[in-house]
Amino acid sequence: MSYIYWLSQIQHSEQHLVGNNLFILSQLLQHECPILPGFVLDHSLSKQFLADLDHEELLVAHLPNSPSFSDSDRFLIQSLIGETPTLDSSFKSGNPPNGLSRKTALNRSLALQLIAQRSREVISQYPLPHLWSTKIFQAAQQLNSDSFILQPLVTIFDRQQESLGLWRSYTCNNNPQALITALKKVWSELFTASSLLYWHKLGLSIKDVDLAILVRPLQPAYASGIIELNSDVARIKASWGLEQSLLQGDVEPDEYYVDRATGYILSRSLGHKNYAYQLKNTDLNRPSNDCLEAYLPDETHTEKYILEQEATAKLLQLTQIILDKQPQIKYLVWTAPEIEYQSLPQFCFTQLSDRLPAASTLLTNRLAQVLPSSSIPSLLNGVAASPGNILAKTVIVEDFDTHPVPIFPGCILVTKSIPPHHIALIKQVGGIITETGGTTSHGAIVARELNIPAIVNAVDATKILQDGIEILLNGDDGKVYPAAAWHLSLHHLPNNHLLSPSFPITTKLMVNLSQPESITKVLDLPIDGVGLLRSELMLGELLTYQFFEQRRVESYRLDFLNTLTSSLRQFVSAFAPRPVFYRSIDWYAQDSNPILGNRGTYSYTLDPALFDLELEALATITAEGYSNLNLILPFVRSIEEFEFCYRRLKNIGLTSRKSFKVWIMAEVPSVILLLPEYVCAGVQGIAIGTNDLTQLLLGVDREQIEFSDRGLNANHPAMHRAISELITTAKANNIECCICGQAPVEYPDLIAQLIDWGIDAISVEPEAVERTYKAIARAEKQMLLQKVRINQPE
Repeated sequence: MSYIYWLSQIQHSEQHLVGNNLFILSQLLQHECPILPGFVLDHSLSKQFLADLDHEELLVAHLPNSPSFSDSDRFLIQSLIGETPTLDSSFKSGNPPNGLSRKTALNRSLALQLIAQRSREVISQYPLPHLWSTKIFQAAQQLNSDSFILQPLVTIFDRQQESLGLWRSYTCNNNPQALITALKKVWSELFTASSLLYWHKLGLSIKDVDLAILVRPLQPAYASGIIELNSDVARIKASWGLEQSLLQGDVEPDEYYVDRATGYILSRSLGHKNYAYQLKNTDLNRPSNDCLEAYLPDETHTEKYILEQEATAKLLQLTQIILDKQPQIKYLVWTAPEIEYQSLPQFCFTQLSDRLPAASTLLTNRLAQVLPSSSIPSLLNGVAASPGNILAKTVIVEDFDTHPVPIFPGCILVTKSIPPHHIALIKQVGGIITETGGTTSHGAIVARELNIPAIVNAVDATKILQDGIEILLNGDDGKVYPAAAWHLSLHHLPNNHLLSPSFPITTKLMVNLSQPESITKVLDLPIDGVGLLRSELMLGELLTYQFFEQRRVESYRLDFLNTLTSSLRQFVSAFAPRPVFYRSIDWYAQDSNPILGNRGTYSYTLDPALFDLELEALATITAEGYSNLNLILPFVRSIEEFEFCYRRLKNIGLTSRKSFKVWIMAEVPSVILLLPEYVCAGVQGIAIGTNDLTQLLLGVDREQIEFSDRGLNANHPAMHRAISELITTAKANNIECCICGQAPVEYPDLIAQLIDWGIDAISVEPEAVERTYKAIARAEKQMLLQKVRINQPE
């Protein structure tokens, strides 16, 4: 069996054995790019080793027979390893005993910890074949190093999905026993408690996972760091010593924003670099798997920048050489070997990926952040609805329908409100100020999606501000300042830290979208798909009174159908195979009550013409072979309304497609009581819409800020009970449950409760993805730690 591949020699035919990232590293090294050399232990080695353990009945596949496990624990173990449960009839039906759901069983800390502990023990104790040990050590000797680092790269083959940085690397000295111990430690990473949770959440067994290992020399470094790339700007992070301090999140690195076109530093910020790693001297006659030691850089180093202009320009130049050959790369880890004082560092790269490992908000404008002076009073105050700052001239539009005004690109639009059918007008503006509305109004939602600074509820804005004057709009504090408050500072860029997800999340994180222009901006975020595709905002230009009056005219029908089909195709093709949940049109007349009017699926029963056009577009997309498109029905008031819609779905053939899921919005309180009946009627999942649910449950208008200020908002105890009940009922009826309202963003403490209640997915707007990821990771880690501390089952 051939399982050792030198990084400098991997061929195209061997790519499937090592994974895409390692193959790309090899190609770059073969083209003499500055890539640190090494060799790869391919997927087959770990597969064969684990297969041998399974054959000897030592691995987790045979643990359920142990009397140490309860029936529910055995069910969990078998589901984790991809075995069909065989204990009794209740298991054969897919239901755990005693009414426990899989989520409940998964949280049984005893079972989870025993699996992880026992599996790692077995791996560490089982001897490696002598031939393997000999060949691997012989290969390591050719690296001419006293120490090595073993880096795992995990691939989920059928999804073509590779994970970077989610699993721990291990070090060892140049000793055969130490090398084999490190190798087994890397394999054991597949069986940690957090890894098992991760596989279970993805619906995978260990057999579905491929693990290749890059073995490379561990060399001294005076500095190391990360490069993140977008189209215009590179963000470079740098820290002293080896890369582990930065990758593990031990330090706050220096950060540099560099113009990719010129190589000039646009901005830099000094980090807190008081901790670093260096190589430890070890006795090669004794095995050691601890080859790093921490040290404290002296004060002269902690208080100065690691890289200067010439060094960053060289690093960017080397990066460009890689991009010329692999333009899809967006993330690189670099290291700089120890150098003589004042000489220019020599850089090389150790890791790369075409996707950022987690959410990273990169600089998209070459100007620095606006810093309004506290000494200058504001002209106008409102409610911050979309973050960011802009200096531009105003365009006052008091009424879009009766007083059309040319809106030039980059202006600050000042208006009373933005009706859904005029949403398209704001795509080109630089900032938005509205007199009415709240943070969940249509304009605010689209502004956040398109990264347009916005303020809402700015009373009398159209009267206080003059048309054509230059103002500073601060979407962070909800205030408007005169132009004199504009201060450019190339030393105060947004400090948006890249996530270091050492704890991978198992709760699905999805994104709410409406504009095709947003697709490219979110594809690299760590999201599991589109949890809410808002039709009204996507089709706003078409949903006019004229269209609704003439929607049966063939020309109007074709225009609508072509526009919707084209837009849907953009979303599903870009996100495939990740799911896209399209919410059908929830339109109501502008002169009617938006809460109690003829909206949602009730309007379909009155006149299904528009809904039928939507279904025709959905059917067209699915017929083209896309299997990731799904439907959410809005504002469902009754079982009869859902059944009416379901019959039309069935007639057009959508329900016969197993991949096509039909959900409903859970925003009318009656859904809480009737959810089991909805499931019997065909509902396959629910999306909790906290915006409308809050209004109807608490009897408030979400656009009136004073209600929220008094505690009548989505964080109210009554809302907590309602959401908890929806999640619990969904679990009991084996359907998925997602929350897609604004509540998790406005009240981040709610996220921990959502996870505790068992939510399957959280869907937020693009600008909230990074902080939501962090909140989910913290909550899941805390939950796991609490379970680990429990020695007995609950």
